[in-house]
Amino acid sequence: MLNVPEPLANASPPLPDGKNGEAPALRIRGLSKSFGRFIALKSIDLDIEPGEFVCFLGPSGCGKTTLLRAIAGLDPQDQGTVHQRGRDISRLSVDRRDFGIVFQSYALFPNLTVERNVGYGLHRGGLSKEQRRARTTELLAMVGLESQATKYPAELSGGQQQRVALARALAPSPGLLLLDEPLSALDAKVRLHLRDQLRQLQRSLGVTTIMVTHDQDEALATADRIVVMNQGVIEQVGTPEEVFSHPASPFVAGFLGDMNYIPATTAGGNTVSAGGTTFAVAKMNNQPPGREVNLCIRPADIVVELVTGDRNGKLEALVESVSFRGNYYRLRLHCQALRQTLEAEITRNAWDLLAISPGSRINIALPSARLAVFRKVDS
Repeated sequence: MLNVPEPLANASPPLPDGKNGEAPALRIRGLSKSFGRFIALKSIDLDIEPGEFVCFLGPSGCGKTTLLRAIAGLDPQDQGTVHQRGRDISRLSVDRRDFGIVFQSYALFPNLTVERNVGYGLHRGGLSKEQRRARTTELLAMVGLESQATKYPAELSGGQQQRVALARALAPSPGLLLLDEPLSALDAKVRLHLRDQLRQLQRSLGVTTIMVTHDQDEALATADRIVVMNQGVIEQVGTPEEVFSHPASPFVAGFLGDMNYIPATTAGGNTVSAGGTTFAVAKMNNQPPGREVNLCIRPADIVVELVTGDRNGKLEALVESVSFRGNYYRLRLHCQALRQTLEAEITRNAWDLLAISPGSRINIALPSARLAVFRKVDS
């Protein structure tokens, strides 16, 4: 790969090192942004390590795109700082920041060929015409579009246009790749294919990447870490498994997938009481004894078994309805002991083995490692 000179950076002293003895790829401190009376971001603190793939995830209006644009300098923050590789870029203009960006609309030049779109950003890099051509050819081969070099954007599919935009963003070898919902305009099958291609490409290049998305599956499948945002603040930062299995708040629990909420009361230690049954809980989220809470578990984490003589730690439930979902079945269960209706999911193999149907009585178990507890007022 050709070495392309990096954009200028200011000469402020470097910040303390992050992981592995090197400065974070990006360090954000106290970043706030308002639009008139609307507060879009509220004192955001975040570190992103070199080579990470990080997803900003949240509903529309949560601030994720505003944060991405502040990092790029497109919508500068009102307060706070942004450091890239230890150097302060907080007030640098867009053209002096070291990043490539892919927008939701791709923003390709309709009057330029694919080859010229990709090579557009190389004219300021001090490369010769031959070097620019070689770099463009290399990038088009990387994204599988070398045979499309002479076509115009209108002659390409949506997936091909997305790859052109990605190649153009990568052309100057940026230190940071910013992706603003780059797959949202594609149909489901193409989106899944390009999602995997994007992740493989990011890993092979090792470029630090931030992707904005509202798609939970997309974030879980691609990210090293997910930044879950809501109403201008960060609710949780963690690996996909951490934010899904150990949500830090009711919002994260609900946004990352369906959740059952069971009214309960904390009973001291790592236990809660619901409907006269005591449950051990691995993660109590600092709840004191005697507090009204919600005991939370995802549908796929409820263990479903046939009724047997062994009832230790199990509850009986009535299957009220069954819904086929392709790779799994969704069960609506009424548990008399909890005075609660629950949603559970079982695989197709489990469905065949259990041979259950509406009206069946089954046993269910709620594994302690899959239970979370949140204050009832927060649900």
